[in-house]
Amino acid sequence: MAAARVGTSEVLPADRLASAVENAGVALLLIDAQGRTSHATAGLARVLGEPRAALVGLDRLGWWLGLSLDAGDERTVLDPALRPSLSAAAPSGADLLAVVQHLQEAQHSEKHPGTHPGVHLDVDVDLARADGQLLVAQVRLSPDGTGGVVLLVHDVTTDRAAAANLRTLLARQEAVIAASPDTIYRIHLGQSVVEWTNTGAGSLLGLPPVERDAPTAPVHPDDVPVVARAVQALRHAAPGEIVECTYRVLGGHGEESWVHTRSTVSDRTVAGAPLRVVGIAQDLTETITTMDALAGSERRFHEIFARGPVGMLLFGLEGWVHEVNVALCTFLERDPAELVGALAADVVDPVPSEAELAAGQDAQALADAQLSALVEGTEEVVHRERRYELPSGRVVWAQITVSLTSTSTGEPAFLAFVEDITARKREAEQLEHAALHDPLTGLPNRARAEDRLGTALARTQRRGGGCAVLFVDLDHFKEVNDTLGHAAGDTLLRDVADRLRSLLRAGDTAARIGGDEFVLVCEDVPDAQALAAIAARVCERITIPVDLGARTVTVTASVGAARTDGAAAADDLLRAADRAMYRAKAAGRACWRVD
Repeated sequence: MAAARVGTSEVLPADRLASAVENAGVALLLIDAQGRTSHATAGLARVLGEPRAALVGLDRLGWWLGLSLDAGDERTVLDPALRPSLSAAAPSGADLLAVVQHLQEAQHSEKHPGTHPGVHLDVDVDLARADGQLLVAQVRLSPDGTGGVVLLVHDVTTDRAAAANLRTLLARQEAVIAASPDTIYRIHLGQSVVEWTNTGAGSLLGLPPVERDAPTAPVHPDDVPVVARAVQALRHAAPGEIVECTYRVLGGHGEESWVHTRSTVSDRTVAGAPLRVVGIAQDLTETITTMDALAGSERRFHEIFARGPVGMLLFGLEGWVHEVNVALCTFLERDPAELVGALAADVVDPVPSEAELAAGQDAQALADAQLSALVEGTEEVVHRERRYELPSGRVVWAQITVSLTSTSTGEPAFLAFVEDITARKREAEQLEHAALHDPLTGLPNRARAEDRLGTALARTQRRGGGCAVLFVDLDHFKEVNDTLGHAAGDTLLRDVADRLRSLLRAGDTAARIGGDEFVLVCEDVPDAQALAAIAARVCERITIPVDLGARTVTVTASVGAARTDGAAAADDLLRAADRAMYRAKAAGRACWRVD
């Protein structure tokens, strides 16, 4: 057996190297010393949607739209002398030759004495595919050793969009943290220290701050066991588990303050053990002091109960409402006479959602278990949320906090605080809607469409009936934008979205997944004949003159459709519909095809 060679490398012949590049799908373009494109790989042809032959023999790069404005953080600091050539649309091969020549000259100048021999420049560029789709690509320019230039093109559209979304989410998170009236914290369980809070260094749950000279607030001696149990619970917490703790801390002069923490594990070791904890700490001193005062003074209790700004009710262990305050009646748009003597469950028990009912979850059993825990003393306070449909037709949400107290005769009873959280709920719903819907048309976006498709396929597998996807691509949409402007194009997209909505049956979904592309997810499509009827209706509905203000245009669409009985995966079904759409394009547009 021949001995293996160590420390040597084999230089591949030119034909083998070219074959390897093609097989790897590398998007590569060669520009010769005269500034004309001399070779384009199949990978580049796929990125640009052009035949390879159409990319060779050109002295300008028509697909190059200029440096990307949406690339996020700058990856390369450009020499001002290079920016005009790279920022221009359709730069000439001679321009790019000059750029590389400038780089080579700069490498050997005194300004760059430490530059390594490999000369290249990476820039983010906007480019246009042959079908009008806009992409962001990272392009590397480097000399080819014969006086020409090599362009290595990598599609980074998805990466840059994801980075932009991440920056937006982080900015929102920082804004929420900055505006929070509560203390948000992070604890390192392994080191038993408070790593960070949004209010400055401090101690929490009996753990010191990481900064040794920062002030600390010792736990009240009577509450040390409570805090220790909470920390121990966090060290063994399951994923998603919330650990709550209410305890007292001592100030510099011995004064007591009440703190309530809600913590959950955010980071775990490789073995799965809890490592870091994040949470929110609230100063409950005023609330608990008030509750203690209420327990000691019946008169004061009723005064605060009646005048409290938050809705409150008192109900017995048997479940009947004894007292309500004005704030609760105002919130529920009900008279006190309607509520006193009624079942407390009608006011404070959560109403199960359709999703919870479908999943077989028993909200009533959970509510009963919470009240039992209060009576048994295993819980001091329980929380729940409820949706109310008011007599006026308004829909509101409340967070309900229930604790065990006693009546004026000493009988145990439940005290419930009903806090209006409608604004907070709506803000959360708006954020969720914005994350899953297209802002221009209001239709679900790609992420929402894929989620709906996954749900539809799961239902189809359980009950049959067939599931279909229709891929809708508007014909010549780019011409509308170019001729009438983007405002007209936006109007057209909204109109098309409305037309697609009008075609939907119960359970169907229409989504805009980008540009002039839409997707329909349809359930209960029993056979190919039913699918063909849906596709024909889509083509017919969209092929209608649309008034764009300045003029009227006739919109058509190429529609690709695919159906499964539930065996196909979501990605496979989408790809099948996409293939069928391109067949419709090839057939002359304004028609449909089934894969």
